[in-house]
Amino acid sequence: MKETMNDITPTNLAAVGTQELNYIGSSPDPFDITIISVEKGRSQGHVRLHKTLHNLHQAEFIGIEDPELGSFTDRNGLVRAIRDWSGRNGWKIEMAHVSSRTGERLDVNLAAL
Repeated sequence: MKETMNDITPTNLAAVGTQELNYIGSSPDPFDITIISVEKGRSQGHVRLHKTLHNLHQAEFIGIEDPELGSFTDRNGLVRAIRDWSGRNGWKIEMAHVSSRTGERLDVNLAAL
């Protein structure tokens, strides 16, 4: 069984999360990892965000089939594409910034993007 957003522990954040270059929050416990979780029926997975050498943003789908969304010039454009894909295809999506040290979580309002 795959993990839902609430099941992710600080020890397995690196496997499914995106390390943030610009930390959110202040020291000593910034929100330094972003987690995107998708779920539809019994299918659950995560999405990791990558930046290529050519400064393009791409999604890596973990645990589910990759819908091949393509490359985007900005990160928010990629997150909006993931949000729109999930809505069109009946997937529930959650996104949060997490502190790798404490596990504290700051949920993201994807509708605001």
